[in-house]
Amino acid sequence: MMKIQTHMTDLRVDLVTRVHKIGTTLAAGVAEGERERRLPADTVRVIDESQVSRLWTASAYGGFETDVRTLSEVTKALSHYCPSTSWVVNNINGSNLLAARFPRTARDEVFGDNPGAKLASVFAAPGKVVRTDGGYLLSGRWPYASGILHDDWAILSALERDAAGDVVRPVSVLVPTADVAIDDTWHTVGMRATGSHTVVAEETFVPEHRVIPIDVQLGRENATDVMVPPLFRSPAVAAMAVICASVVVGIGQAARAFVVDRAPGRGIAPTCYTSQPDSRTFVSALGRTALTIDAAELHVDRAADVIDAAAAAAIPLPESELRRIRGDVGQAVNLVTVALDELMWAHGAASFAESNPLQQFWRDANTAARHAVLNPYVGRELYGGAFFGLDSIVPTL
Repeated sequence: MMKIQTHMTDLRVDLVTRVHKIGTTLAAGVAEGERERRLPADTVRVIDESQVSRLWTASAYGGFETDVRTLSEVTKALSHYCPSTSWVVNNINGSNLLAARFPRTARDEVFGDNPGAKLASVFAAPGKVVRTDGGYLLSGRWPYASGILHDDWAILSALERDAAGDVVRPVSVLVPTADVAIDDTWHTVGMRATGSHTVVAEETFVPEHRVIPIDVQLGRENATDVMVPPLFRSPAVAAMAVICASVVVGIGQAARAFVVDRAPGRGIAPTCYTSQPDSRTFVSALGRTALTIDAAELHVDRAADVIDAAAAAAIPLPESELRRIRGDVGQAVNLVTVALDELMWAHGAASFAESNPLQQFWRDANTAARHAVLNPYVGRELYGGAFFGLDSIVPTL
């Protein structure tokens, strides 16, 4: 066990170092990404070269098969350079994890000749599948497919319907992006470069081995299966929620670093302070904000560590823990959005200049924090209800 932990720690350090090595390229592409509403070609190239989108790909297919905490650290580091890149890499890794639930034949199709295969996944607004010879015909529209312009495959939710149109079961469908269309619908003020457009399918044929029940896709039946690696014993939905929150925490850390770096050379209008650190009010406020961001990170780290420990021991997490994890991620992003407002006040009106990265951090974090899986109000109700044995308000934790 000690050797495994040491290996994972060394790998974690190596992967975070890789992020910092490509950071200059990522930062240089931010303006183009904002303008074009997609990641620049150079950004995609260095993601592939650094292999940071392979953290949750099985080692059997050339992936790193890391734990949740490792991807969380990599995600935070990516956010310092380009939050949209961080979000897309997070989505690829999470989707690659979900791909592990499909049969071996499907996994071989995806990763067999392409260890760096990139996937997207969308579970909002399920489409429709109907049986046909050898498989299914898939139709529907799936919005918010982050990174879809750069992905090779997509995992989409659908309802299987019979000849009469009645629902048979909800399913998860794996399709090559070459078999679907992309509708340009991503027009937002934040996370613009994620290119989270809408996937469109019109009677696209999908072979039977690439369609599985949704409860197999998102379920936790493999939590005690010692025949699979720890990563694939992790509760996928909870793990992905932690990584989404890690993107936001990384943004908060980057914004704090920027304000601290610039503070000595900035005065406080209209006071006589010519350097912000000379003001005890500024220093005290910054200390409070820094602690808020630290608290956000502690929530995310706790959630990641709980998932990893249970997966390593092949022990299923009780629902109470899964509910607390949803509370953790919601609290984390709420704390960061509050802290970002405080950092904007601390830095001053210059924060809103288009050339100032603070305004982008502010926009991106507030956009990402509104993802459904991070909703702090839902997280609080889930966590609070666990103390009284109330039924969960979220079907899939």
